[in-house]
Amino acid sequence: MNKKLFLTAAAIPVALIVPTVASAAETVTVTGQNIVNETLTVHQLPNNAIVNAYQWYYLEKVASEDGSKTSTNKPIAGATSASLKVPVEAAGKTIFVEATTTDGKKYQSEPRSINQLDLAITTPTLEGFSTSDFVAPGETVKVAGVTVTDKAGAKLTSGQITYSYQWFYQLGEGENSFTIIEGASGSTYTIPKDAIEKGIKDIIVKVKAQVGTSFVESPRSEVISISKEPTDTLSNDIKNLLVNDNKYNVSDIKSFEEKIKALESKYQALSEPAKVNVSNYAVLKRALADVDLINKLNEKVDKVGGISDKDLPAYIKEIEAAYDKFDLLQRSLDVNDALYTSIKNLLNEPNDLEEIKEVRRLNLAIVNLLSYSNGISQYVSSDKDSLQGVVNTIEADIAKLSQNYRGAVQNQTILNEAKADIKKVEQFIKSFDKLSSNNTPNKQVTVAKSIRSTYEKLTYKQLKLVPDKYGQLLTAAESAEESQIATLNNDIDSYIGDDIYPINPSASSWQSHVNNVARMVKEYKSLTKASAAQIEGYDSLVTLQKDLKTAEKVIKDMDAYQKLSGVTGVTESKLNSSYTNTLKAYNKLTSLQQSLVYNAQEFLLNTPKVSVDGKVPADKAAAEALKADIAKFADVTKFTFNQLEKAVDTAAQSYKKLSSGARKYVTNNYLLTAAQKDITGVKSFYKKIQTAKEETDAAKQAKKIESVQKAYAKLPANQQHLAKEQYEELLKNQIIDENAPNIKQLNDELATIVSNDQYLVSIDKINTLSKQYSSLSSSDKKLITNYDILKAAIADVKKAESFMKTYEKSFNSNPSTVIKAFEKLTSKQVSLIPSDTQKWISEKQQGQQQTNEQALTLIESINSLLVNGEYIAGLEDKVKDIRTKYDALSAQDKKIVKNYSKLTQAESDLKKVADVHALYKVDGDEAAQKAWQSAYGKLSKKLELLYKNMYPQDSK
Repeated sequence: MNKKLFLTAAAIPVALIVPTVASAAETVTVTGQNIVNETLTVHQLPNNAIVNAYQWYYLEKVASEDGSKTSTNKPIAGATSASLKVPVEAAGKTIFVEATTTDGKKYQSEPRSINQLDLAITTPTLEGFSTSDFVAPGETVKVAGVTVTDKAGAKLTSGQITYSYQWFYQLGEGENSFTIIEGASGSTYTIPKDAIEKGIKDIIVKVKAQVGTSFVESPRSEVISISKEPTDTLSNDIKNLLVNDNKYNVSDIKSFEEKIKALESKYQALSEPAKVNVSNYAVLKRALADVDLINKLNEKVDKVGGISDKDLPAYIKEIEAAYDKFDLLQRSLDVNDALYTSIKNLLNEPNDLEEIKEVRRLNLAIVNLLSYSNGISQYVSSDKDSLQGVVNTIEADIAKLSQNYRGAVQNQTILNEAKADIKKVEQFIKSFDKLSSNNTPNKQVTVAKSIRSTYEKLTYKQLKLVPDKYGQLLTAAESAEESQIATLNNDIDSYIGDDIYPINPSASSWQSHVNNVARMVKEYKSLTKASAAQIEGYDSLVTLQKDLKTAEKVIKDMDAYQKLSGVTGVTESKLNSSYTNTLKAYNKLTSLQQSLVYNAQEFLLNTPKVSVDGKVPADKAAAEALKADIAKFADVTKFTFNQLEKAVDTAAQSYKKLSSGARKYVTNNYLLTAAQKDITGVKSFYKKIQTAKEETDAAKQAKKIESVQKAYAKLPANQQHLAKEQYEELLKNQIIDENAPNIKQLNDELATIVSNDQYLVSIDKINTLSKQYSSLSSSDKKLITNYDILKAAIADVKKAESFMKTYEKSFNSNPSTVIKAFEKLTSKQVSLIPSDTQKWISEKQQGQQQTNEQALTLIESINSLLVNGEYIAGLEDKVKDIRTKYDALSAQDKKIVKNYSKLTQAESDLKKVADVHALYKVDGDEAAQKAWQSAYGKLSKKLELLYKNMYPQDSK
């Protein structure tokens, strides 16, 4: 407690309200031990007491102003329960409890004196250092164990104990004389790295513990000595692993491995700070890694016997490459060169003359796959199967070569192209699976069109591999609709005509004609587009189909009239109306439509009778005469237009002069009305004719005449007859267009531009035909039935022209590019290339395919630079000679030398050895000597031997 504060508080007068306290006989009884951390509990209350509150107090003596001491009660904070765990602060004090009843009456227990604490502490123990005898600089020592107890029996908790520490070191030579280490007052102490240099060699620690107001100090700990002895010994052992920077101190790798593993165990047992003192641990770590590498490579060599012949060359190459990466220090683990000798015995450089001979034979076999004729290459084999057999044999023979020689086989591009061409031809032949004679002609032609598209894309070489039978099958499928086309053309021709239809239908044959026309339309629609273009008169056939429907209605109306006329009791007006309406419908028909109305003659002869009632007019005779004149209008074919026009005008005037009574007797006036309409219609049509006649431009007139023709075809039969003379005169006197396209000639020319997959015309001719087609009208273009031929030719011209641009740009500088592009052209496209160009390409292609003996000889020379993994004597001169010969090769020939990397490796190795030799100084200082030794130590075994061979005068 703060005494100053305590005394100040005691000096202040306090006014206390002292409650009524029961007599001594009425006290509270408390049980429990008077020891810190024990529990005191209210055990007995006075009779008739109902307690609702408790308060525990310290009974303290306070000095008064007169020097006497008086007792005062101090409440214990938070102690308001029937039980109290004796706090540490109560040690050595007197306490009691006060119980308050519900009516305010208070009862107190007898005061109890709590025992004083009598603390004891054990000697502290230490931990955190590597060995039981020493602690190393950098390590941290920690107080691991110290126990504080109360001799009086209080059960203390860790939270009630407060510790403080102080570390000391022995000073001077005096026995057990220690001085304080400034700032070392924690539970841990890290040994300074320069502790030994500062004289701090033996250390102890003392611990103080406080519980409440009680203190206790521990005895000093055991003395711990500070020393570098463990790490110094380990560092020295690691140092002894090396003879020098390039050589391990090893006579037997097995015992050396056991030794370094033991040193590693000691190192790992050190604490992290102690490990820092082992400054050369990297040497041990390197030794462990190097031994592991040597052991693994030895294991790999031991497994050689279990490797297949196929994988063995690559496996041995991996072993050789791994050993070549070892530097001089690592190779010092290879005692007596045992591992190196084993590897050397495995090596077998490719010097086999038989393989070189086989390479030369295969080169010739590949070149002989092709032959050349008229500047175009093709396979010697006549079909894909025989070519496949030759290719398989060549590939099997190449596979038998060692890996080093497979790359020396030339012209493998020809081989790969042959395989690709075979595959392409097989795919083409496979497409014939979709073709069957059981298919409809339309299906056959459709499938054939798809196959033809693939066929057109085959190159000349591929085309020559396709058996003839497939060409025949394709042609047969393409012509599957030809007989159907011929039959359909004949059928259509038998049904259509210019003025009348030639079929002469009857009631009994009518439906068969309708069915035949429907069949022909259906057959036309089932044809492919190309075949449909060969059908003549289809538009007329469609018109006939429409005319049949139109005529059929009139035929039915005529039959209905005939039937009505035979019915008794039918009124004249009804019969006359039926006749008149039917006649009007008939007269509206064109000549072609009227030719289909097989019952027209019978109908026209059966005119209805008309009775006239009433008073006979005076001009009846004139009316009957007029009726006779008008009856002639029933057959306008007896009139020319001018005659009919004059007769109709006269009849019309006469009719107007008749009295209304007389007009009733002109019962055929409807013929006059119909004739008037025909005159009007023909006059309107004449205006179209006149417009066409007045046009002086041939092309424009042709379009106007086309419009007149369409209008004429729609005129009723009577009007067609009346207008025919002038209509034919217009056609006869049509202006001849000298520039008008000749559709037939263009079709015929297109049919002859290609034969046997070769164009028979030049690019210029194809372009001319293309321009002719482009100048046609849309309707004329539809008449070019051979447009597909032209379309394919235009595409081929573009390909050919594109190739010629490549040829002109690259043939001299990069002929390989041109040759590849030429090989991709189809047979038809090749035929568009000038023959002299084809010849030059062929000669260049054959020239590039010649075998190169110089390249093969260089392959042999490069392989001879190494014998069993070691460079030959006189390497430098040999390499220079090979380099000169290699540089003289063409770019294409250089690609043949697949072992060129061995030459560059030899050149690189010569430079590495020369660079190390340049560091060697006979009278050099220690630094120069060390630089040379370091560089020399990094040489592989192969380069070390090369160095000794080239510079035997240098001494290590």
